[in-house]
Amino acid sequence: MEPEAPSTLNTLALIVCIDYMQSNTRIMQNKFAIMQDRADWDSYLYFLKVAKTGNLSSSARELGVNHSTVYRRINSLEERLQVRLFERSRKGYTLTEAGEEILSSVEMIEDQIFEIQRKLLGKDFRLSGNLKISTTDTIGYYWLPPYIKAFKEQYPEILIDLDIQIRFTNLTKREADIVVPAVNMQPDFMVGRKLSRIFFRLYASWRYVEKHGIPATTEEFSSHHFLVPNESLATLSVSQWLNKYVPVHCVAAASDKLSTLFKFAQQDLGIAALPHYVGQSDENMVEILELPEDCHRYVWILTHPDLRNTARVRAFMQFMYQRASQ
Repeated sequence: MEPEAPSTLNTLALIVCIDYMQSNTRIMQNKFAIMQDRADWDSYLYFLKVAKTGNLSSSARELGVNHSTVYRRINSLEERLQVRLFERSRKGYTLTEAGEEILSSVEMIEDQIFEIQRKLLGKDFRLSGNLKISTTDTIGYYWLPPYIKAFKEQYPEILIDLDIQIRFTNLTKREADIVVPAVNMQPDFMVGRKLSRIFFRLYASWRYVEKHGIPATTEEFSSHHFLVPNESLATLSVSQWLNKYVPVHCVAAASDKLSTLFKFAQQDLGIAALPHYVGQSDENMVEILELPEDCHRYVWILTHPDLRNTARVRAFMQFMYQRASQ
């Protein structure tokens, strides 16, 4: 029996892989020149962004280019592959069957490129260059800056690039070199350790307290105004505690950032649950109540295993171990 001929779509996926490998032969010949000609891979990167976002505008914002650039790249890739990858409509771009077929192949290539980049960066012995650190708004604004100042005094040639995120940063895809999150458990795929405990407490401005008083128990919350995290932070234990004890009619404002709630509290708008280092940063704030043990969290410092031996990554992590560990 003769072997079954591959389907058109499987052949297309194979063409994508071959097309990419042929157009990047120099990468295989010289691993230290990785991505020195990005033109062909960029076309697939544009494809990935549009596939994930479903529209050109969002893809353009993430890629830092114009809307028209994304449009031209997608059309050019379709012409080169001689197949339609997206259905266009008023609602956006939807993958065709052909687009769905090659998506996993392109994602596989992307993962391999990120892996090579991480491994090469892991062999970087320079105590200079860019160090991208991803963290939350409160840690980045109120907890981390003094440590960064002290670190820069020791390592002036390392450029700190601080990225404030709500979602968890993807180190596998090189979105950052180090993350400093507020979590109670370390993700299995990262390496690092706990640095410091975060205590959540209720705070209000002294002007708010002068006008409304201080609730002695949760039963008295119904006569007060509260500033709460919105649905973006619904998984936080502090959010769940507030939802349990704060009546809906008492919510004066909400936000996806605790730093914004702090600003609202400084304007006398109500009571906010904040990390202790945030509430204590303003002498005009009054501590009202410490939240239960399960609302507290830890500051961690984490990196990808492939990056742990990069000189600047190792220097910052060891510095934080010494300065900020409990």
